[in-house]
Amino acid sequence: MEKRVVFKSRWLPWVLIAPQVFVITAFFFWPAAQALLQSVQQSDAFGTSVEWVGLENFINLWNDETYLASFYTTAIFSLSVSIVGISLSLLMAVFVDRVVKGALIYKTLVDLALRGGSCCRRRPLAVHVCPSVGVVSYALRAMGIDGTIC
Repeated sequence: MEKRVVFKSRWLPWVLIAPQVFVITAFFFWPAAQALLQSVQQSDAFGTSVEWVGLENFINLWNDETYLASFYTTAIFSLSVSIVGISLSLLMAVFVDRVVKGALIYKTLVDLALRGGSCCRRRPLAVHVCPSVGVVSYALRAMGIDGTIC
């Protein structure tokens, strides 16, 4: 049997969804609209004068050989990484799902690899806050705070 939530009032669902709608609007739709607006304008280095140029920026962009080369390189790289990553993930999922001799060892190694990834993500943060070379520690010392974090 399926449990479904039924709200007795009409306003409660809207109140519950309002924070998420605000976040999506403030951090996705508003910046996207600003980017679209600025893409059809030309401004000086300080943004004091703005001129409407329409699609001229896009025409210049698509006629630039350097941009097209970087676009194709990025597309090929992204497609290659996606294909290889998804293929390897599917292959690993097939092997994890199989019941064969040594499956427990394989599942353990896959689990360790996934857990090791979180350690690799934390390492750059440790470098930034390291007392001898970290930029965070340097900034804290500049403000007169002891920057001994790691």
